Amino acid sequence: MELCNLTYLKSITPGNNAFAIQVIELFLKDADDNINEITNSCSTNNWSELYKNAHKIKPSVEMLGFPADMKEALLNINVLSKSETNIEKLVDLVNFFTSEIHSILKDLENQLQQLKSE
Repeated sequence: MELCNLTYLKSITPGNNAFAIQVIELFLKDADDNINEITNSCSTNNWSELYKNAHKIKPSVEMLGFPADMKEALLNINVLSKSETNIEKLVDLVNFFTSEIHSILKDLENQLQQLKSE
């Protein structure tokens, strides 16, 4: 079962998977660093850095059709880290996002291979 819905990404350039492949590859290349930055920012209570790092991946999460709960978690991470409020909930959201991201990355790797073989 696919976790990410690539319909929007594919609709941008119908009939040509090159752009979709490029977007997925770029996201996967930077994913580990981005997730580590989010985790480290949270663990050091550096909320402005957390906001910056979460905000950086927000467009990709939208474009790659992440599941609704992941998009919502990232949106709330952005809001709470920017306002530096409800820190307990913010930490819970970061923990949820970073624990679930690995299955998303695996799904994107699988879908990338499918796109390359089409």
